[in-house]
Amino acid sequence: MVLNSFKKNIIKNAIIVIIAASLWPVIANSINQIGLGQISDFLLIISMLLVTVCFANFAFTYEKSKLDSMAGKLLSHGATFTFILLIALLLESIVLAVKIIYPSFYAIIFGFVILLYIGIVLYDFWDFLRVK
Repeated sequence: MVLNSFKKNIIKNAIIVIIAASLWPVIANSINQIGLGQISDFLLIISMLLVTVCFANFAFTYEKSKLDSMAGKLLSHGATFTFILLIALLLESIVLAVKIIYPSFYAIIFGFVILLYIGIVLYDFWDFLRVK
């Protein structure tokens, strides 16, 4: 039971990575159309959204979910799927905007974002595994 649910969590996170990777060119194209003078405003908005979705993601816990029912599982995985996908897309937007404003920092910011995303996914697995 736990192993099967763990596999579903792996699949959920793999789907998120695939969706985020496939949307990279779309987001890049949209951000490239933003005027250089508006990028700072864009980053402010993206940052506010990122803080909000991170709060929602970390406030959620599998421990308080009813994982013994199908509806509880669907709602739990659906919520975390949405939160983590939004986090991935917002982080992509930040990286792509930084690439325009500070091209010399692109590699560093990209590395930081990858580590942050890995931490968020690991938190999702940790939270899932602490359910008894």
